Amino acid sequence: MAVKVVPALPAQVEVIDKAVALGDRYTKTLGLLTPPAYRQAAEDGGLLVAAEADEVIGYALFGLPKRSAHIRLAHLCVAEEQRGRGIARRLVEAIKQRYPQRLGIKAKCRRDYELSDMWASLGFVPHGEVRGRGRDGQILDGWWLDLGHPDLFTEVESDALLVVTLDHGVFADLRGLVETTDAEQSRALEAGWMTDLVELAYTPQLVHQIRDIADTTERRHQRAALHGLRQLTPASAAVAERAAELRKAATESLPDLPADAALRRCLHYVAETSCAGLQVLATRNPLMARLAPGPSWK
Repeated sequence: MAVKVVPALPAQVEVIDKAVALGDRYTKTLGLLTPPAYRQAAEDGGLLVAAEADEVIGYALFGLPKRSAHIRLAHLCVAEEQRGRGIARRLVEAIKQRYPQRLGIKAKCRRDYELSDMWASLGFVPHGEVRGRGRDGQILDGWWLDLGHPDLFTEVESDALLVVTLDHGVFADLRGLVETTDAEQSRALEAGWMTDLVELAYTPQLVHQIRDIADTTERRHQRAALHGLRQLTPASAAVAERAAELRKAATESLPDLPADAALRRCLHYVAETSCAGLQVLATRNPLMARLAPGPSWK
């Protein structure tokens, strides 16, 4: 049977009850929502279900604030035995298609759940952090999925002769609290004579790496330091396609190259820079230097 993603209508009591039952299986991670909350979400157009053979195997419960243009994602739930089939992605895509006028989707998730790879795979980018209201005071990561609407700064052209994206190594050289070794080359980017020539920018991959810093003080310091750089948000679908092309080219040129997380990060930096329409990425990463003479990044 095919999986269908459809809105749960207020009159579909059985469907809503099945969503409640599914959510109750995962209260340790989702938290407990009472049945009236599900029914209210259905009334407001904020409950989508993934159904197969009359069974609810996943759902997304979200709010549509009247005083804000974003979507507040409260639950994204897929039955454990159904995971790996792309159901979460289909639920998120369905939200985007139903509410394209909204600016983006916000979500919060405890850091210790270690679900950052999942959020990243769905196109979300880390967006700050807050301390939870529970007794344990666990940190909640904020996540943001931009729906691609231009803002006041989207069309503002840089006055610099060259816009340069930074990888995390160079960014840490320039903005980190901890003194790094061999950082002189990176610091040359901020030399006085370079001020009017170069504008420094960052892409989502840098934000993901900052999110993964374990030390809270360093993580918050680096996140705050992003405000001095130009933010670039290339379309996630285009980045994924470009990264796949680069991965194929890299592994064909360098068969012994390990296909690990380090390679994925490098290729995402290059893909994001390319999809943002730029040609220069600043890095001191030896792996990036190894890749440069091989596959073409054009």
